[in-house]
Amino acid sequence: MTVSCKTDKVQKLASKKMETVQVNDVALAYAETGKGPDIVFVHGIPTDYRAWDDQIGPFSATNRVIAYSRRHAKPNNNTGSLKESTIENNAQDLEGLIQKTTSPPINLVGHSYGGFIAAYLAASRPGLVRKLVLVEPGITSLLVKDPESRAQAISLLLRSPSTALAARKYIAQYYNPLLEAYRKGDLDSALDYFLDGLMNKAGALRRLPQKVQSMVRDNAVTIGEIEAKLPLFTPKEARQIAAPTLLVNGTNGTKIFRAINRRLAKSIPNSETAMIPQSSHFPHFENPEGFNEKLLGFLARN
Repeated sequence: MTVSCKTDKVQKLASKKMETVQVNDVALAYAETGKGPDIVFVHGIPTDYRAWDDQIGPFSATNRVIAYSRRHAKPNNNTGSLKESTIENNAQDLEGLIQKTTSPPINLVGHSYGGFIAAYLAASRPGLVRKLVLVEPGITSLLVKDPESRAQAISLLLRSPSTALAARKYIAQYYNPLLEAYRKGDLDSALDYFLDGLMNKAGALRRLPQKVQSMVRDNAVTIGEIEAKLPLFTPKEARQIAAPTLLVNGTNGTKIFRAINRRLAKSIPNSETAMIPQSSHFPHFENPEGFNEKLLGFLARN
């Protein structure tokens, strides 16, 4: 009986209303629920607003939660090239969504590509963000400004050999094959390479819950965003982030994302780190209980 009541309560909290907001000539679908301080969740590649399903209930108990789908993620039907789905215009989309649907400053949570977007917005528009959570943010320019520069690659190798070797392995074993498969239209293979590389394990997709597998397959085409040119984001830009910031990694994740958060921790004036056990690149649905506990504790502190 106790379990049933608890389940009913969570399901009630998780009931969400779908809305659409028009921002910068794109329509952004979002789910909204709860009352309290505004908190906005920004998903990465290849997911959508459903990536935060395990957060909707627990967070909406004390917050007004908005989980939106970025411009090319389901259920949106916006036109335009995925190569043009840049950090900059996604940050503009996010700013417009915040201005139209919340009362800034807000609490902001971003994962992977969405983490880069959240960090970029927090650095450029600090007045919009009360607290910031970056979950394995893909800010690779913190490690190497120009991935085509041999000199910078050598510099990384000398500065952090293990990170440089992990990056080299990722590019050869996962990135190049996934890009080749994607350009050939083989989305299934591209998705396998993409998730195996991010999650640091073979057969990663098939190990995920069925609902998550369905979601990432729905959004497989958005892998094309990896071809978008990234802005230069260095420790100088990171130092512009004024909001208290929590930097999150999965304990089973790659050395690359750990190295990125180490650089951010040294640069963001008011930051702290958290490791989520039994998870890699997607701790919010690999270990939602551990993830939610860390984030709710961080957001509750003054």
